[in-house]
Amino acid sequence: MIHNCDDHILSRRAFLRKTSSFAVASSLATNSLGLMGLLNTSEALASADDYKALVFIFLNGGNDSFNMVVPRGAGQLRANYALNRGVVALSEGSLNGLNLQSAANIYGDIDSSDFGFHGNCSNMADMFNSQEMAVLCNIGNLTAPITRDQYLGNTGESIILPPRLFSHSDQQRQFQSEPTGTFNYGWGGRLAELLESYNNNPLVSPLISLAGRNPFQVTLEGEINSYTLGDTGIVPLNGFTGARSSMVTNYMTSIDTSSHLMAQKYADIFDSARTAQDIIESTFNTAESSGVNFDEIFASAGVSADSDIGNRLKTVAKMIKGRSEESNKRPIYFVEMNGFDTHANMLPNHSDQMTELNAAIKGFRDTLHEQGDFDKVLTYMGSEFGRTITPNGNDPTSSGTDHGWGGNAMAFGGMVDGGKFFGTYPDLLVNQGLDVDGRGRFIPTNSSSQCSAVIANWMGIAEGDVNQIFPSLNNFPSSFSQNSNINFIKAS
Repeated sequence: MIHNCDDHILSRRAFLRKTSSFAVASSLATNSLGLMGLLNTSEALASADDYKALVFIFLNGGNDSFNMVVPRGAGQLRANYALNRGVVALSEGSLNGLNLQSAANIYGDIDSSDFGFHGNCSNMADMFNSQEMAVLCNIGNLTAPITRDQYLGNTGESIILPPRLFSHSDQQRQFQSEPTGTFNYGWGGRLAELLESYNNNPLVSPLISLAGRNPFQVTLEGEINSYTLGDTGIVPLNGFTGARSSMVTNYMTSIDTSSHLMAQKYADIFDSARTAQDIIESTFNTAESSGVNFDEIFASAGVSADSDIGNRLKTVAKMIKGRSEESNKRPIYFVEMNGFDTHANMLPNHSDQMTELNAAIKGFRDTLHEQGDFDKVLTYMGSEFGRTITPNGNDPTSSGTDHGWGGNAMAFGGMVDGGKFFGTYPDLLVNQGLDVDGRGRFIPTNSSSQCSAVIANWMGIAEGDVNQIFPSLNNFPSSFSQNSNINFIKAS
């Protein structure tokens, strides 16, 4: 249940009567509300039923995705996996088998379509086998296509690598923006700017974060900032109760056009923040009175009450269900799950992570189906990098894996061409092929920007315009080319 911070809440209708311009949703002292200026008048408005939402689930720390998507069978790929994974290899019998709709593309022309998901990802395997989910193989931050010989300097060519490879903070920023040394914007933030004609409500940002400030939602122009929610909903203004609430509210309402310009600015920010909160509360109330039992659906999926990722995805589902109150047609959500930096105790820790993630994904999927939104919501799940294929020890209970490069991502939703592997799965060999240093740090076979471009196109950016968000795409074959094998959206 969401409660107002104070009995005196400025209604949206009253606020619209009061003023015709807004300085929207700013952080006030230590509150969680984001700042957004008025969006410019649109040249073309989206149709009333043309709703699409992007949910970006970021697995923070470098998910060991080669123990999430694992080869099986008697072929060479499984043999390479077993040899080089060593004590952290998963047994074939523990995996959830996948029924691929078409053969996977394997680096080095190895023939294999026999894969499984981690043993604790049974629900995700069901989604894949129901053609609701796709795997994006060996993607990562990449400025231009390179070979192992080029990376090692054996060709004498000048190449440009993503800055500060294998660094968490740098690779996280690049995965959420572009692999450049200078950070200008996140691709989610730039996407929101280019989709402004679809987002008709200047009172609430189309950028909603369930993980605080993040690079992904930073805009280029700076006129849209993300609105931050807590795991279970609105975080009210800090300490804004009782006498303090009355004093501040009375002062703000006393400010008029004759007041100091700074006071007017504070009043605008205060009013718009309160108005945005009022609208978000209405959004949650609409969702919770819709007949969808969010708590029951997530609990039935195995989500525990203290699951951060479960609560965050439940909150996103409520925002999507109650969207009639805030009217943005292209919202972009950022959700984060932490704890994937498994340098030690990798098998037990990663197993726990997979259990929690699998349940949360199941709960989110089932809720979207229940409320009729699965075809309207594209969920993309990835990490800043994969991990080394080789372990860093000899004890299966205490050993871990270290920072890698290419890794596997996933996408699901009604628009996804599910039941397939896109991109190119690595051959899992060391000291050759895609490996750059003998540990199984694999050069990505597709850049993360190529995958993100596919998402941007589905959200409404024309194929010819996606390089406005991802300039590095000029160095790669088109994401929409059959040869790129990365377009995971169904043909319309």
